[in-house]
Amino acid sequence: DVAAEIIKRIQRDYPDATDDGLRQKVVDNLRVCFIREERGNAWEDEMTMGNHAKHFIVDDIATYIGSQNLYVCDLAEWGVLIDDAEATKKMMEDVWNPMWKYSFEDAPKDMDVHEVMDGLGIDRDGADPSDLDDETRAQMKQAELANAGHGKSDFYADDE
Repeated sequence: DVAAEIIKRIQRDYPDATDDGLRQKVVDNLRVCFIREERGNAWEDEMTMGNHAKHFIVDDIATYIGSQNLYVCDLAEWGVLIDDAEATKKMMEDVWNPMWKYSFEDAPKDMDVHEVMDGLGIDRDGADPSDLDDETRAQMKQAELANAGHGKSDFYADDE
């Protein structure tokens, strides 16, 4: 999650920040949302529109638009950095501000800061696979096969 990664980085850079202080800074300054257009975020056939682009605007004088993620990956990522205040201003007026209006200002909120911050300490990496017992390994294999459409497991039969 983008918001969680940004907040974790702030925590690393400012380890003495209090939880309440950090929450307030994030509430006041971080805006993360799905990009929407005036017509909404669905095509005529009701399929959801996708947008992989990332937009960064720094001090209203420079902007980046591209596909580069906030994490290191081995993908071909492309983008344009505009380091010109006038060009950034025009892009903001013509593209960013209208899109932001429909994506954030007039839209339902896509990120709850407190929910994101409450989940930061959750270990999402899971257990070390070398520490798993044979029964757990067998259950994981059944789940993997079921996910691929090949499972014939009664593992969930008692859950009904």
